[in-house]
Amino acid sequence: MVRIRFVCATLVSFVLAGLVLAGDAPVPLATAQGLVEKVDKNSLTIQPRGPGGKFQKSLVLKLTGTSRVTAVTLQKRAGKLVPVQKDLDVKDLQPNQQIAVIYTPEKMGGTMLSAVAQPKAP
Repeated sequence: MVRIRFVCATLVSFVLAGLVLAGDAPVPLATAQGLVEKVDKNSLTIQPRGPGGKFQKSLVLKLTGTSRVTAVTLQKRAGKLVPVQKDLDVKDLQPNQQIAVIYTPEKMGGTMLSAVAQPKAP
């Protein structure tokens, strides 16, 4: 009986240690900026600009329930212009809209975590 309790306690300890260590694993991050190409229900396609300003191969990013998008504008506060962000729905993004994204890179693109877009042209 004591032996069974010891084995169970040891297994529980290993499982808990694994969960704790898995939660602290570093997540690779990448950034890109460029233009929105296409948006659909599950993905965002952007045309990123490289270091020299030239457009690179399209980047397709998966969207999740935690993917966030904001639009940045300038507002006058206390006599000074300050940047402010307003939450935006991904479906409101338009082709050729400027955007900067933070994502987790994967072989075929990645998963978008957060993005900041310029406001739509009037």
